[in-house]
Amino acid sequence: MSEYVWYPLLLLVSTPWFLSQLGTNQYGYWMLLTAATGLGSVLNTGTGAATIKAVSAELGRTQSTAGVESAVRASIAIAIVGGGVLGLLMFSVFWFFGSALLGQMDSTELLPQTGIAAAILIWIEQLDNVFSSAMKGAEQFGSAARIEMLSKTVQVISAAFAVWVSPNLSTLYLALVVVATVRLIAKISVMQRIFGHLDLRPSFSGAKNILSFAKWGWLQGVGVVLFGVADRMLVGSLLGAASLTYYSIASQLAMQIHAVAAAGLSVIFPKVSRALEENDDFSLWRVTKLTMAGNLLLSTVLAIVLLVFGPQILSIWIGKEAAGPTSIVMPWLVGAYWLLALNVVPYYILLGFGRVRFVGITVLAAGVVGIGGMYFAISDIGLIGAPVGRGVYALLTLVLIVPLVRYFRQNSNDDLRKDRSIGSSREGESLL
Repeated sequence: MSEYVWYPLLLLVSTPWFLSQLGTNQYGYWMLLTAATGLGSVLNTGTGAATIKAVSAELGRTQSTAGVESAVRASIAIAIVGGGVLGLLMFSVFWFFGSALLGQMDSTELLPQTGIAAAILIWIEQLDNVFSSAMKGAEQFGSAARIEMLSKTVQVISAAFAVWVSPNLSTLYLALVVVATVRLIAKISVMQRIFGHLDLRPSFSGAKNILSFAKWGWLQGVGVVLFGVADRMLVGSLLGAASLTYYSIASQLAMQIHAVAAAGLSVIFPKVSRALEENDDFSLWRVTKLTMAGNLLLSTVLAIVLLVFGPQILSIWIGKEAAGPTSIVMPWLVGAYWLLALNVVPYYILLGFGRVRFVGITVLAAGVVGIGGMYFAISDIGLIGAPVGRGVYALLTLVLIVPLVRYFRQNSNDDLRKDRSIGSSREGESLL
């Protein structure tokens, strides 16, 4: 939770500074870079989840690092190839088609720069994701969180210093790339300390098992991108850089309702996965009941705070002029993220059981419908229609709760030893 909260807190403090130095339009381009880099989550979601699953299951079976090494090497190979292809595609889109796709952005000369920076960052973050996921698969959440918090702090400070020295996007983008590279090197060092000396040469010899899980995660990643990234691309394309700035700032606050809960409860995934392999005593019903109750309480409190004090927070944060249009869309985004937070527990439990196919199909379908609804809403009523896509997505993904409800109705025994019959070796009829 500290890891996930820390970066938004840094942005909360630093956004007024960046807005004053860069101006609304250049800040909008930075948000466009963030959205473009976020497209890498298509691969991150699948490869990261597969790495967590492989590492946690291997440690549950043998407590040996031999299988961990094979999984990490395969994930590195997949990340290098996938990140390179996606980065090249992103560069090509911005360089050759940027003016046509994003003509409403005020300065098309900045689009090629944004494309180059996005391509480099996507490739770096694919590798970064492998080492973070390996640490989380071993349930070393503290190590992963500390290095992420430190690197995000350095990133924001470096970016602030860069725009202070030269308030232009070239300097800012260079600072972001340098910090991302240093963060990757640091994570490799920490992971090696956790597991001992692992051979990190890329290898496809163990890629089959990773790919069998990751392919459905990639499908889910497409849905995640449609929900969390394509919406900003759509706002920038249809409404321009200023509207993108207002929408992005409102999203930064509202998304914390879901992000804080998702961060704290992400530990469920590797713990359930490991327990299935260890054949250990573990009450799934008790964990589900407690985590869902805590999640509902936390997300509701955060939502009420933002609904009641949101306009005042925005006025203090970014000034009254920018707070006006931002306050219009924020309540609707708060409602959408509160709904989305309700599916956090079933999402991680289903991944722990290996039900990534069901999760992937659900998220993809929700993303497609959501972005379609958002397009028509923006075309009809402008910026106020932007939250529609996120609301539709949140409603549709609530279907993730259904398999758990059915499972608990059919199984009165809470012992995870009984749950092994619906582990990763089967399609899990009772969960589908």
